[in-house]
Order: sequence, then C-alpha cells, then structure tokens
Amino acid sequence: MIIYLVFNIYLSVCLCELNVVYQWDKIDLSIHETEHSYIPENNLVHRMKIWNNTLYMAIPRFKEGVVATLCKSNRGTIQPFPSLSLQTVGSCIGIQNTKEIEIDHLGHLWVLDVGKVYDLEVPDYTCDPKLLILDINTGKMLRSAVIPRSMYTTQSVLSGISIDLKSLTAIIADIGPNSGFIVYKYQQGFFEKFQCKILSSVKDYNEALLTISPIDNMLYFTTVEMDSLFTIPLSVFDAPFINDISHYANNQGLKADTSTAMIMDTTGNLYLGLNRKVIAWNTLKNSFDIKELYIQEVRFDWISSFAFDSNGYLWITTSAFKDFLDGSSSKRMNIKIFKRFCGTTAFALQHLQTYVNNTLPIINNSADSKTTTVILLLTLIILLKHFT
Repeated sequence: MIIYLVFNIYLSVCLCELNVVYQWDKIDLSIHETEHSYIPENNLVHRMKIWNNTLYMAIPRFKEGVVATLCKSNRGTIQPFPSLSLQTVGSCIGIQNTKEIEIDHLGHLWVLDVGKVYDLEVPDYTCDPKLLILDINTGKMLRSAVIPRSMYTTQSVLSGISIDLKSLTAIIADIGPNSGFIVYKYQQGFFEKFQCKILSSVKDYNEALLTISPIDNMLYFTTVEMDSLFTIPLSVFDAPFINDISHYANNQGLKADTSTAMIMDTTGNLYLGLNRKVIAWNTLKNSFDIKELYIQEVRFDWISSFAFDSNGYLWITTSAFKDFLDGSSSKRMNIKIFKRFCGTTAFALQHLQTYVNNTLPIINNSADSKTTTVILLLTLIILLKHFT
C-alpha cells in the first residue's frame, strides 16, 4: 500500500506546471559555418540524456546539412561531442548518424550510429552501422563495435537502445523486413540477433522505443506505429536457439495514440510521450491503468525524448519533427526543452542504491520489503519537505 501511495505522490508532483528551460529556433554550434555545409532547418534534437548537469544530444543526419550528429550542451550552448573531426560524413571510423543514445551508471555514453546518412532524402550507405561506447568524462572511445551485415538489411530501421545495467548488455531494435532485437554483450564483445515478428514493419515513419526495468527484469517495447505496449523477460535473451521470441512477449495494453518517446523511473513508473500529452503507468500494477499528464499541452509538437537528472527532475524534449517529416518545415525547428520536479530519477543515476559488480538490488515485495518500505518513506519525507 505504501509503495503505491508514494508512486501516486510522484505522479501528482509531475502534474504541476512545466517550465521551458531551453528553446532554439535553430541549432547554433558556434563554428565557422562558411567552412561547412550547414542547413539550420535540417538540425533538430532527437534524443537527449543527462549526466553531471550536462545534456547529451543525438542530432540525426536525416537530411544534408547536419555538421555534428552527436553533441553536448552546457547552459544552452551546443557543441560537438567528443569532437567535430570525429563526425565527418564518409569517414567510417567516426560517427556518421546518431539515432539513439543511452548512459549507463559508469558514466559511459552508448551511441547507436546507424551508418547510413540522409535517410529521409537519398540514403548514403557508405558506412556500416555500429555501436559506440564513449567515456563521458574524457571523451575517449572505449568501444566501436560494427554490427554484422548478416543481422540487418538496407531496409532495416535500427532504432531504440536500452542498457541492462546488471550485465552491461545493450538491446537495439530492427523494425525492418527481418524484424527483431540485436543484442550486444559488453563483456563478451559480440552481437546476437533474436527474431521478433511483433515489431511492426515500416509504413510511414517508424522507430522503436525501448526501456529496461531492473525491478522486474523486463524489456518494455513499442514503436511509433504499434497499437500496444509489450514486455519480454530479459532471460529470453540468454536462451539459445529460439527462432522467434514473439512467443515470450506479453501485450500490456493498447496505447491511445502514436507514441514517440519512452522512459522508466526508479519507482517503476513508465512514461510515454503521445500526441500533445504524456501518460504514465505504474508497472508494478497488474493492469495497464494509465494516468494522463500534461493533457493537450499546446506547446508540445513532437515529443522526441525524455530524460531524468540526478536532482529528481523530468526533462522533456520537443521539436517541429512532424513538420520536418511532412516536408513543410520552415527555418524554425522550434526545439523546446521542458523540465519539472518529479522526485525520482533514472536507474543509472540513482544514489540510494549501491552498484556492486554492475548489479542492482531488486525492489520486490518479499525478501527486502522492509528495507524498501523504509526507503520509500524516507523519499516521501524528502518530497514533502520540498513542497513545504
């Protein structure tokens, strides 16, 4: 009972007014634009994560004119990360087209570089897709793993990335003709492909949304086009010789609209960005009983990303991406970043738990229930002090 009470308090706090932290009509990288082919209206923040009060951004090369596809921002100033020289189009050892990013608890930035550039114009397939791992503090490239060509096709839409913090395993979705999940295990250093026919094919614009919960050891997944939200046990990705893991997926419920962003917090709340609103679902409940946040928020155009910081704030990134897809975008990309105190955070940022050998204590209702209750009560007290 106390667990659900605290969860509801978190969501009630999040219902309060959103504040705009940053807003850009165009991305200015503070570089000599005359030396680069820079087209302002083709640059937009698509994914964003936070580490040590710094924003890390994926700015995909959907079209030409994107000088830097991976950036960071401090106090509103955007600059290439780790460097501009590492992001030259056609130089396959560098970063070509950043579609997804994630940060683990060790301060490593995981980057899905899909390889092909200008995929909304005339695609260029010069470079292979790869998974990059960078040390945020130094900018050093720790790992550059090229995805085997046997695991994807030129029609593949590689998108979505989530990290299992216990095993440092990354899961990426392929929602092309040979749909499934591509899994990369950091310790072993190799990729595996798991077929999953549930992943919808591409009709218009589509991409996958993935998030892993260490609470129940589940992968939560959907796509922009999918009607439902699904879960699949992480243990399935350790089982050999499974032809199609769709048989192990569970349909959690229908979405009211297309979804464009997703994130999980440390209390088990799953947030989904829909058309002009955000919904939240307490995943510890059996039913798909959602709560609507920021309903008909006219400032939301396309919710492209969620992120938490270590101070309990939820950050929401929006842009004019829908117009961008329709080909009706002007020179104003209308990128906005909102934030609101929610009193919770991401698993990689939580400080109440201790990581030991890359493992997380699991919150449940049995062995550690007393400890869990104490932690939640302390969190409740902190929340109450924050608003009194």
